[in-house]
Amino acid sequence: MKRIEVELSPESCEKAIQALNAYKEKVLPKLDEVCKRLAEIGAEAAREHLQLENGNTDAKIEDPVPIKNGYKIVMSGEDAYFIEFGTGEFTYAHGEEVSVPVYPGSYSEEHAQQFSKYRFWWYGGEQFEGTPAFRPLLYAGMAIREAMPKVVKEVFSK
Repeated sequence: MKRIEVELSPESCEKAIQALNAYKEKVLPKLDEVCKRLAEIGAEAAREHLQLENGNTDAKIEDPVPIKNGYKIVMSGEDAYFIEFGTGEFTYAHGEEVSVPVYPGSYSEEHAQQFSKYRFWWYGGEQFEGTPAFRPLLYAGMAIREAMPKVVKEVFSK
C-alpha cells in the first residue's frame, strides 16, 4: 500500500496533495475497469438466466450502462418484473426493495383482477396460477460477488 508522509508545513502538505492526486489519477481508471468488467460478468449471468415463456416474452438484459462511480445492469421490457419476481402463486414478494408492489396478486389488483379474485387467470387458452421467478438480476449479483476478488486482483496487478 502506498504511504505518504506529511510534516506539518505548507510545503509538505502541498507535496502530499500532489502525491494523492497522482495516486488518484492512477487508481480511478483501474476502479472503473473493475466496475465495468464486473458489470459485464453480471449482465452475462443475467442473460443466461433470462427465460422468456408463459406469455412473459418482452424483456432483455441491456449492455452495462455507465453511471456515476460505476455501471448498472438493466433488464428492460414490459415483462421484466414478471420474469424477475414471478407472478401469481409463485411471486417472490419483495416488500419495498423495488419501485412497485411485488406480492402475489399485486399486478392483478390494478389490472384485470383475475388472479386477485379467482387465484388464476387464462392466457392463450391455458389456465395459470402463476409463473416462476427466474431472477436473472439476482444471478447477476451473485456472479459479480463471486468474480470480484479475481477481477480486482487482475486489474490492480497490471
